[in-house]
This record gives sequence, C-alpha cells and structure tokens, in this order.
Amino acid sequence: MTTRVASAGSTRSHEVIRAESWPSEYPLFIVAVLCSILAWLVLAISIIGLIYVGMFALFFAVMHLAFVVHVRGSGVRLGSDQFPKLYSRVEELARRMEMDRVPEVYLMQAGGTLNAFATKFLRRHMVVLFSDLLDACGDNEAARDMIIGHELAHIRCGHLKWRWLLLPASIVPFLGTALSRAREYTCGRFGYASAGDHDGALLGLTILAAGGRYAPAVDRAALVRQRQDLNTGFMTLGTWLSTHPPLAKRLHALDPSLGDGQHVSNAGAWRAIGILGLLPVPFILVGALAATVFKDQFAQFSQQLQAAGAGSEYATGFDGDLPPLPEHPERMLEQAVAALSTLLNAELAAGRELPNDLSGLIGLWESRNPGVEMPRDPYDGQYLGYVRVDDGYILYSSGPDRMIDTDDDLEFSFPR
Repeated sequence: MTTRVASAGSTRSHEVIRAESWPSEYPLFIVAVLCSILAWLVLAISIIGLIYVGMFALFFAVMHLAFVVHVRGSGVRLGSDQFPKLYSRVEELARRMEMDRVPEVYLMQAGGTLNAFATKFLRRHMVVLFSDLLDACGDNEAARDMIIGHELAHIRCGHLKWRWLLLPASIVPFLGTALSRAREYTCGRFGYASAGDHDGALLGLTILAAGGRYAPAVDRAALVRQRQDLNTGFMTLGTWLSTHPPLAKRLHALDPSLGDGQHVSNAGAWRAIGILGLLPVPFILVGALAATVFKDQFAQFSQQLQAAGAGSEYATGFDGDLPPLPEHPERMLEQAVAALSTLLNAELAAGRELPNDLSGLIGLWESRNPGVEMPRDPYDGQYLGYVRVDDGYILYSSGPDRMIDTDDDLEFSFPR
C-alpha cells in the first residue's frame, strides 16, 4: 500500500500548509552541526587556519553581495504594483505556511533556464522565480504553486539559517550533499501540499525534466523507472555527490505508486562502497612504483640530508642526561671507529651495498654480530653519527664538549 504526501482534494483550500520533514534531514543536520563545531574549534586553535577561513569567507561574501545586487537591480520585484496576482498568490502561500513575513520575490529571465531558488542577504529572505519556468507552467496554477511552495519551504524550514556555522560540514565528502538532498525532499513535500492538486504538483516536477511543451506527455511511471539506470556504483557515487536528488527519485518520493512493480535493489550502494574502498589502491601502487623506480634518487637525497645534519639520528640530540665521561675516551673512540670501519669496509670489499642511514648500520651490525652491542660514542653515549657518501662513508663523534654540531666534532671519512 502506498501513501501520498497530501490529498488531492485540498485544491485552493485556505488550510494551513504542513508537511513532514524527510526522515534523514534532522539526523544529518545534527551530524553536520557536530562536525562543523569540531572543525571550528580546530581552526580556532590555529591562527593561520582562521586567516584562511576569513579570506574565503570574505571572497564568498563579496560574490554573494554582487549577486544580490544583480537580483535587486535587474530583476522585477513582485508587489501590489508589479504582477499583483502572482504576488498575492505568494502572500497566500506564505501565510498558509505560517511564515512570519513574506520574503522579497523577484521575477528574472535566465536565458531559458528552468529554475527557482531561495537565498538570504543579512536578515532579508529572497525568492527568485525564473520567468521561463513560470512560462513553462502556463495556465496550470498547481504546477506553479508547486514551484513557489517549494522555495518558500526553504525559508519556512530554516534551511537558510546557520550557513556559516555549517560551512565546514558542507565540504565534508557526502555529508553536506546528503543534507542538501534531504532538504530538497522536505521542500518537495511542502510544494506538493501547496499545489493542492496531485497531477499539477507532479507536472511541476516533470516540467523541470522535459520543459513546458513536452511535460504533459511524459509517462511519469517510465520516468520513475529510470531510477534503475542509477543503480550502478558510479551512478550511485554521482548521486551521493549531488546537492539535488534526481527528478525520477523526487517524483517517486511524492507518489510511490509510480514505482509499483519495480524493485530497485541496494546493489548500486554496495558497489559504490566498493569503489570507495578501492580508491586508495592506485595511489598505493603508484607510490610503490615510484619508490622502486626512484630508489637511488631517494637514497641520494637522504644522504644529502644526513650530510647536512638534517636527516641523521646523530643530529637528533641527546636522550636524557649525559653519562659520566669514561677514562681515556680518545682510545675508546678509536676502538669504536675501528670496529665500525672494519664492518663497513668488509661490506665494500664483498661488493655489497652500504647501509643508507644509521638505522641500517645498526641492523647490519646486529646481523653480523648477534648478541654484541654496537659501539657507541664514549663522549655522549649515543651511537656514532653515520652518513653514506658516494665514495664511502663518514662516522661522527660529538667530541670533547659532548655537544653535536659544534666546532670540536670529530669526523672520520672512509675510504681515506
């Protein structure tokens, strides 16, 4: 059994226009608010983040101001002296929706575009009706009221409030667009109730699909069956990324009977989830390929960083208090350098690659001398610094002052 949003018998009634919100609208709104608050708190910690947000906000505010100037200066504002019959209908629908005030309503031509929208500037709400869409509705007042009621509902339901608060959520993948689609479904219900006529309300949506000339001849059930064409992975992803639901789904939402006998599975959603899961794979493969192809370049770059003291664990500083200075540190350093150079020279003599960094040297020592701790710098108790260079390697000691990167650091280059 199917139900409709509003009964067809309410044509031209003066009853209050009410409609239920789409089920997912409020849950999505709560999630969006929580995400946005968290994002704003993170940005508040970062001065640079707030500066960037301020720059973007200023840019969009200026663009919106320019657009509002265009609407107010180049559109025709409806009123008692401009298209009074149409304005009277807007007033009546706003009153029946129990709105506090009638928004500014403008009529504009848009080069054939069939559209209408609601917007806001400071505390003033505005509804813009494109003349080509009203022309497409012709004498069908129910189709026209469907369009007007839909836009008024955006204001009536508070969809234009908290736009700055919700700005971070709007760029969260899939979240902002999901909330927008839910709101469109809600406004579709209000538009349906405003039309007061089942056929006229659905015609208003069909006009958006086929235009005023062809809309009356559209087979709506066949149009609703086109939902099946969207039941693929990529089409589902495209739907999730869209701010407005497809018209085939919007028609079905208003009249589920148009989809009788048609079963749309969840295959598209599962395929879309699978595609999302596979998205990182190409990046991982490209990264692995780059690491293989440019292995030598990466190693050379690492050597350069180490040679500059920026990539070496020797240059990371001391970990904890300095150990007591042993007796004859010079002799102990000579022994440590001899042990490490013997190991590394043996690798060179065998034609094997030297370790690229200190961690590699530690691993090499442990593999060649299991159970024997690798010699350390007697001055600071740390491992000796190690850098591989083109013709050999360099070992470092912090020297008598026990501080790295100072004038008395000791350097041992091999081959000599």
